[in-house]
Amino acid sequence: MTLNTEQHSANRLKARSDLYQKMIEEIEDYAIILMDENGIIQNWNKGAQKIKGYTDQEIIGKHFSIFYLPEDLAVQLPQKLMEQARSNGKAGQEGWRKRKDGTRFWGSITITAIHDEEHNVIGYSKVTRDLTDKKVAEDELRMSEERYHQMIAEVQDYAIILLSPQGIIENWNIGAEKIKGYTAAEVIGKKFEMFYTPEDRAINLPDKLLARAKEEGKAVQEGWRVRKDGTRFWGTIVITALHGKDGRIIGFSKVTRDLTAQKLAEEKVNAYYAELELQNSELEQFAYVASHDLQEPLRKIQTFAELIQENYSDEEFVKRYFEKLESSAQRMAELVKSLLDYSRLSKDKEKDKDKSNLSEVDLNEIVDEVKQDFELLIEDKKAVIISEPLPTLSGNRMQLGQLFSNMVSNSLKFSKTNPIIRMSSTIVNKSQIPDAPDTLADKKYYQILFEDNGIGFEQQYDKIIFSLFQRLHGKQDYAGTGIGLALCKKIVDNHKGMITAVSEPDKGAKFYVYLPVNSN
Repeated sequence: MTLNTEQHSANRLKARSDLYQKMIEEIEDYAIILMDENGIIQNWNKGAQKIKGYTDQEIIGKHFSIFYLPEDLAVQLPQKLMEQARSNGKAGQEGWRKRKDGTRFWGSITITAIHDEEHNVIGYSKVTRDLTDKKVAEDELRMSEERYHQMIAEVQDYAIILLSPQGIIENWNIGAEKIKGYTAAEVIGKKFEMFYTPEDRAINLPDKLLARAKEEGKAVQEGWRVRKDGTRFWGTIVITALHGKDGRIIGFSKVTRDLTAQKLAEEKVNAYYAELELQNSELEQFAYVASHDLQEPLRKIQTFAELIQENYSDEEFVKRYFEKLESSAQRMAELVKSLLDYSRLSKDKEKDKDKSNLSEVDLNEIVDEVKQDFELLIEDKKAVIISEPLPTLSGNRMQLGQLFSNMVSNSLKFSKTNPIIRMSSTIVNKSQIPDAPDTLADKKYYQILFEDNGIGFEQQYDKIIFSLFQRLHGKQDYAGTGIGLALCKKIVDNHKGMITAVSEPDKGAKFYVYLPVNSN
């Protein structure tokens, strides 16, 4: 190689080196610093000046630890990073750094060891990037997420729960603990179906709600839920499906609000309206009896009085019509008394709400009292009353006495010869009661059967006979006010029970009275 060729190669190498040096010096987005083996700054590019605020004249010859915060200097972080680079070839780290004016920036740094031909460390390159904007954004996002999670965690009026795709509880806020009674440690890792009633679990309601949320995005439902202590509350729940970036279900959020007070208030209002409707119906029936049943004896009394007045001199005539007048007056008195008895039951029902009128009533004693009351009629009709052992239950003694009295009176009245009346009792579950209405809230009931061999009735009238003033037979055939069985129904209703009847013409009747075993 000639001298000119060697010189040309040297010039080209120098030009390339100068170009490389110039490139480094002109880079503005990165601070690129050359340090000797002791960390003394040897070189400084525009990026370093832009990011750190020093000119090269101000910084060259100083130790690179000048950029570190007091807390980092206290733990000798600069020296540790150099030692790590010496041992491993490079060291990376992110942290707050200090500019010339004292402000801070978040720097991502890489320190790389520079070696000579014998692999001895002769210096370091240090590349720093200002990631303050990114750091601030990440911190704000993290703080926002933390505030959001804290907000959810501390909400007390709503139970907010995070579920896995399989319905396993993964997160639990204070509201959930307050409403459901469990701590987070007691429920996390368990399936959320634990809050549902046995009836809802039997029909797989929890899984059905998750399936609906998967299909429709969310599922909304109201119903009774179970607390840790076994008590129930009325919850309105919203289960929302959570999706990943690929659209797959990654879990569910479940928000529950305790609306027990509202539910009970609504039920109270509904019960109040139902009671109003019942009272309006009864008022209509009272209006009917006032215009018909009560008017009839009044008209007769008025007519008989006029006839007596016109035939006052005819002693036999007057005597005969005085008897008819007395019979009509007696009929009217019975109607008025029956109406008063029926209306009093509504007032007794209100009193019984505070349990003040309730006591333990032995129904066997009631039967004995009824037999004494009807002693003469029983003897006259040659009736036989057969009573198996009956229970003692909580109730209004006077009303239960009226119930048995009216039932026996009804059987005696609607009989032809030698009436036989049987009374028996057994305990049944609500599910065993035919056509049991929703108003039957207890699980077990005494089924008290009144059975007779009377004239009976067509089964199609089994509901009508319990209405006020509804008579299936003429007054000339069978005496009565048409209120007796209506009184029985009212008494049974007051005791949160039910009464039904089964019969055929000329084959007697069976009356089933259901009274709750735990009515108190």
